[in-house]
Amino acid sequence: MAEPPTCDLATSAGPRSWYRAGMTQDQTPPQLTIKASDEAAQGRFANLAQVASSHDAFIVDFAFAQGQVGWLLSRIILSPSHAKRFHHALGESIARYEERFGRVDPAPQLQ
Repeated sequence: MAEPPTCDLATSAGPRSWYRAGMTQDQTPPQLTIKASDEAAQGRFANLAQVASSHDAFIVDFAFAQGQVGWLLSRIILSPSHAKRFHHALGESIARYEERFGRVDPAPQLQ
């Protein structure tokens, strides 16, 4: 199998909050090259996310729902410590977005 192309994720969409296992917030992450297939680098639109947890993992499902049908696009499994760091990074990213573009109102929850 051919090696996927390199995708410079750090600069392709502006400033980002990154976290890495074993790092504290005051540490600068080392240069990291992330390789991605063309399909993965294009991304997928998800309008539904579901989070579940167990003692040792958080499971985040991203899906696309249309009417009464939905398709699971990706399932990400995180350790509790990675989930906490991801929560922090996402919060920082949302705060920067809202400073630039205004408040984001949450979408209605599905019942």
